[in-house]
Amino acid sequence: MMNHYEPAPLDEETISKLREYERQISREAGYPVVLIAYADQDQPASQ
Repeated sequence: MMNHYEPAPLDEETISKLREYERQISREAGYPVVLIAYADQDQPASQ
């Protein structure tokens, strides 16, 4: 069975955290890093 992934439905606070993680990782790595969040659409959403 193949999983089906869609962009994760993130709220603004979570997006802000991901952007900060990108900045931190990019600084440590010495090159730009982009984090991408996907959600497995075949799994029930947890509340």
